[in-house]
Amino acid sequence: MQMPKSKYEQTKQNDEPRVKEVLSVQDVCSVVSIDESGIFELPDKRFSKLYTLSDINFAGVTDEEQKSIIINFSKVLKAIPCRFSYAVANEYVDERQFHEKLLYRYHKNKYDELTRNYNRIIADKVKDAKQGLYQTIYLTLTITAEDMTDAKSTFRSMESAIRSAFVGIGVNGIQGSVMKSVGIDERMQLLFNLTHAGLSSRYKFSFEDEIAARHDWLNVLSPASLCFENEKFTMNGQVGKVFFVEEYPKSLESDIIAALTKINCTNYVAVNSELLDISGFKQEIARKYMAVGMKIENEKQRNRNNNDYLADASAKLLNEKEKLDEFSKQLDTDDDHYFNTTMLVLVLAKDDAELAMIEEKLMNAASLKSIKLKSCFGKQREGLNSVLPLGIQEFKRVTNLSSSCLAMLMPFKTQELNDEEGVYYGINQLSQNVIKANKKSLKNHNGLFLGQSGSGKSVFAKSEILSMFINFPDDQIIIVAPQNEYSEIAAVADGTVISFDSSKEFFINPMDVNFDGVDYGKLREIIADKADFILTLLSSCLKRDMTAEEQGIVDSVIEKVYSENYAMRKRLNGIGKEDAEFEIPAYMRNDSVINLKATELSNEEQIRAYSPTLQDVYQGLLDEGSPVAVHLAAAMEIFVNGSLNLFNHRTNVDLGNRFIVFDLSGLKENIRVTAMLIMMETVRSSIKENSQKNRWTHLYIDEFHGARRSVA
Repeated sequence: MQMPKSKYEQTKQNDEPRVKEVLSVQDVCSVVSIDESGIFELPDKRFSKLYTLSDINFAGVTDEEQKSIIINFSKVLKAIPCRFSYAVANEYVDERQFHEKLLYRYHKNKYDELTRNYNRIIADKVKDAKQGLYQTIYLTLTITAEDMTDAKSTFRSMESAIRSAFVGIGVNGIQGSVMKSVGIDERMQLLFNLTHAGLSSRYKFSFEDEIAARHDWLNVLSPASLCFENEKFTMNGQVGKVFFVEEYPKSLESDIIAALTKINCTNYVAVNSELLDISGFKQEIARKYMAVGMKIENEKQRNRNNNDYLADASAKLLNEKEKLDEFSKQLDTDDDHYFNTTMLVLVLAKDDAELAMIEEKLMNAASLKSIKLKSCFGKQREGLNSVLPLGIQEFKRVTNLSSSCLAMLMPFKTQELNDEEGVYYGINQLSQNVIKANKKSLKNHNGLFLGQSGSGKSVFAKSEILSMFINFPDDQIIIVAPQNEYSEIAAVADGTVISFDSSKEFFINPMDVNFDGVDYGKLREIIADKADFILTLLSSCLKRDMTAEEQGIVDSVIEKVYSENYAMRKRLNGIGKEDAEFEIPAYMRNDSVINLKATELSNEEQIRAYSPTLQDVYQGLLDEGSPVAVHLAAAMEIFVNGSLNLFNHRTNVDLGNRFIVFDLSGLKENIRVTAMLIMMETVRSSIKENSQKNRWTHLYIDEFHGARRSVA
């Protein structure tokens, strides 16, 4: 008759497998049934559910911040009221998924050759890191319930608190971990990918399709072939091995799991834990205390029998008794949770030679952390079931850990950045995974490139610019280049280079305006924007702030110039006098343009041909006639009729090009401030127009500190 076991002993018991004697590959997995909610039914009325945890930036922060994160993680462990396990998994994806997720998409345009060259570089760089290998953190919760309905209710009740606890891990602005439930399709797919490693299969699991086809889900999970040996197993021609941690270091380090997952292969590092009943744990400590006490008394009796009445028990036993006494008092005073924990490691290799090489690297990594790994001898099947995110613990070699100690087995390392449709930025030196970021998905779309001279800032910027250009074919890229470093990539992108040099005859009219779809209300906005620009320009010419009288005169002149131009453009587009009555107030109408013939020019051509120029503003100030207006016109003289009349011309460059470079290298010092103001006015107008078209604008300013000094 089997003796009843204490609560503590029950947590050390291995789970019973679903099938004790394995006769086929279907007998290996100890899952009884699966549900569309993603919950697995296990033997002995146990149910498990799988979650993914987003990584957080742990390895790259200060020691104090790491300490705070560990403390917060220990609080999370205390908040989990059931059996749980977390695993850090390095998993391969097939080549097709790799290309879909990592490489740039082709847009079937003339820049596909440039995209192909970029993809070749990315693929070459990734080969040196972990090609197609992605790291995921899994959390598996296992509960005891009467049936599937009861299990669903229990999981729903505990999920919210645990999810909130994980979000609260972050400190000092560090984002906490996001806990996401894994659905049945995704959970079955990740198990299928592992059990079919080494086979080229593009199978996609669908719970609904499998039910409709009346397929057995167990056949889906089962590998093509599987053979267990004492020290290893062979699955689909690949060789695998499961290890357990036999000895832990006296002082746990927070990067133990990170060190074990650095191996460049498919591997899982799982930490399986079961919460100890505190009363049962106290009974176990009391039993050990009594056992040590008995050993001490027996040793004393042996000494007395040898006529050595002064000798005490050995220092080892006395020290053990003292520690047990201290620990018993600690259990009574501290509010901590304790776990029976087993740590397992699974590795997969192509053949025995590669497995031997991986095992050597793994043992070296473990020895550096004062850990002793040992093969699950004769228990590879049980070890495989226990290391996978199933919620099964058929193999246990437990050690007692408090929540604060267990938190030192930190699964988090560094926050990965792998956005969909993102731009390749290199390799994460902590995780060796690819960095892909999509600025469009960020709350703040701005960026800053910092580094020492010669460190590669310009090369990095050019790489990002071209990546943006080929990845987002509808977006516009504008570059402000004070040193003419971007003309070559502009040629590659068939871009427009605008040089503020009178000898090159590249002209921009800062007064250009698009009246397409503009009503009187929007006209007022345009007038206000252009008046602000002219006021800033005149203020820079006068080298002082404008007075209230001067501002009023300029505003009235700008209003007159643009109102007349608006009326003329309406006539040119076939809008008659009666229609114009509703567009412009009577005092703004100009009868001199009523008889203009309708134009056949496109809207873009009209903007260039008919927009006002600085000459119109200059003439408007002269026509106003007051001394103040004439003085302002005199300040504009050099920019209209003088030697700096570079901006008193109609635009002759393509500002609608997707790729525009403003070359400031040939800019003369006496026109620098004016040129910068006009350039920024042009950029602002482009950004505003693109925004109205739901088109993104990417503005790059090289050596921005110099540009800022020029405008100041």
